[in-house]
Amino acid sequence: MGQIRKQTIQSSFLSYVGFLLGAINTYFFTKKGLFTPEQYGLTQTITSMAQVFAALGTFGVTAFMGRFYPWYQQNLPKKENDMLGVVLIFTAIGATLVLSGSLILEPIVVRKFSARSTMLVQYYYWTLVFGVSLLCFMVLETYFATLRRTVLPNFLKETIYRSCVSILIILYAFQVISFNTFVILFTSIYFLIVIVMVIFLAVKGELLISFRISKISRRIRKPALIYGAFVYSGVAINAIAKQIDTLALASVRSLGDAGIYTLNQFAAAVIQVPFRALQAIAAPMIALHWKNKNISEINRIYKRASINMLLISSLIFQLIWFNYEDGLTLLNLNQQFATGKIVFLILGIYNIIELTVGISSQVINTSPAWRFEFYSGLLLLFASIPLKIFTARWNGMTGVALATLITFSLYNLIRVLFVKKRFGLWPFTIKTVYALALILIVYGIVWVLTAHWHGVLAIFVRTILITALYLGGTLVFRITPDLPQVLDLLLKKTGLKKTN
Repeated sequence: MGQIRKQTIQSSFLSYVGFLLGAINTYFFTKKGLFTPEQYGLTQTITSMAQVFAALGTFGVTAFMGRFYPWYQQNLPKKENDMLGVVLIFTAIGATLVLSGSLILEPIVVRKFSARSTMLVQYYYWTLVFGVSLLCFMVLETYFATLRRTVLPNFLKETIYRSCVSILIILYAFQVISFNTFVILFTSIYFLIVIVMVIFLAVKGELLISFRISKISRRIRKPALIYGAFVYSGVAINAIAKQIDTLALASVRSLGDAGIYTLNQFAAAVIQVPFRALQAIAAPMIALHWKNKNISEINRIYKRASINMLLISSLIFQLIWFNYEDGLTLLNLNQQFATGKIVFLILGIYNIIELTVGISSQVINTSPAWRFEFYSGLLLLFASIPLKIFTARWNGMTGVALATLITFSLYNLIRVLFVKKRFGLWPFTIKTVYALALILIVYGIVWVLTAHWHGVLAIFVRTILITALYLGGTLVFRITPDLPQVLDLLLKKTGLKKTN
């Protein structure tokens, strides 16, 4: 886990810098007197639609690179490596099909959103620009991962992207640009990020584009096409299922409701940051271990990732949950946004579950049983879309959040049980029980001691208390071996401990 841990820490740090910028951006999006809930909801709905377009447009190439890069890397010299060339061909086909389909379906989009979300219809074409740019980024991000260069894409995605949004907010706040110009520039940021990534690869000599089909491509053509088609379908289904929340609220409620929901979804998504970094790093390594039939190493990564993500996600959740009201008051947000605390609670629980067992997706995707990702994703799609649309009409934001918790919890349970039955891999150990006990104990102590505390000092003290209890409990009960190693590394880096 050494390399995984190192790059996860680096990527997580950069991601949290990005999330800090994102939190600042969200603050100005939701602060009184600058943007309306409808305008904020528009930016988030555009983002959700772009993510769906991008997932559909990948055409399976991200899955293909993640699984088959060892064959190209180990069997071809650099100049003959045609993996990126093949990827670009299929990406172009996917982008063309998505754009064509989006234009054909435009009348349906207008009919579904024009009554309650007029602004979304107005900027529909710019949503397509966002989607294509994001598609190119996703493909390049996966390519960077195969090169073991995960830090730069994560930095661009989490930090630079949000920095650009910050600049646009400042320009809009000082009336340098109109809201119309703001939206146009907002949807074009990923285009600039893609250019930066391409230039970096060219400078490093790793922009290896060859359209001459190699012996490896010919040899793996059939299994690669079948694998890509199945996993692509699962990824596309998963993306639609995850983004249907915002789209359903924008369609049957309003952009304002979508904005309030998205704010609390953003707060819950802070929990996901370490997992997103882990995914990018662990997937190529797990693929290599499957190729070498090193099941014991996959099992070790699976268990270590599960316990670490459970501890980290529950720590972040409690830090936000206990400081929720004080944080909103301190930031002086539009009170409409404060109505979604129950949404954060529900989505926070969902994220803890997702992180604890989420790496099962990487285990399945890179395993001989990769088809199961498609079948389980299909089940998720059929369950989540009608349920979320129904619950959006029935109980608005809370209903959609409950539908997300129920459908994705069942989805993850099915995948974990499948991995157990098929490969004998199980993410939980007795340490999982210790971790759950620690989580409940910390929650009880903090609730009893600080339930009636309020203000900035309360936020500071609660944060220190929760963090100290988590770190102390994890060390005392030796729940994970990674924490002592990380602390030892930090002590050496800061000079507080001498290196041998």
